[in-house]
Amino acid sequence: MLKRLIAAAFLACAACATAPPATGIQDTSFTAPNGSRTIQLTTWLPAPPAEVFRTVATPEGWKSWAAPVAMGEVKLNGVLETSYNPNAKPGDAGNIKQLFTELVPDKRISFRTIQTPEGFPHGEFYKQTTATMELTLEANGTRLRFTHAGFGTGKEFDELHGFFVEGDRQTLEALQKVFAEKAG
Repeated sequence: MLKRLIAAAFLACAACATAPPATGIQDTSFTAPNGSRTIQLTTWLPAPPAEVFRTVATPEGWKSWAAPVAMGEVKLNGVLETSYNPNAKPGDAGNIKQLFTELVPDKRISFRTIQTPEGFPHGEFYKQTTATMELTLEANGTRLRFTHAGFGTGKEFDELHGFFVEGDRQTLEALQKVFAEKAG
């Protein structure tokens, strides 16, 4: 009897070890006791952390998933300028500027927006938020946790939070598509 239990436990552990990773988007967003909200989404990508890091930490990588135009240098305290306008030039008022506040190669990248496009609603409030991408090796790929923090309380933050709940999900879907095409 004990022998059968040990064999069953061994088979169960072996099945767990070879089970494919969860590939959808998991939502673990939360609200802090002070009312500040954090959007937190996680997905698995079929590429090693170094490849995912290059995709989220270089202008060329950003062009593949975030915006058709990405200029500048991703480095600590560096600024990446992006635009949805394919004819954008550096310094255009319609560009978005991201300031990189943390870069740990193949592990983590954090940034915050320091310039929003003209007409972007509640841009000054949005500049108070921070985005972090954490990369962890999992099942010959990368578990990416995207945390978008700092959505305070009030009408302006409510509207921004509502917009980015969907926008951040689309960000991860775009990254999933990039890596699915590379793997396929």
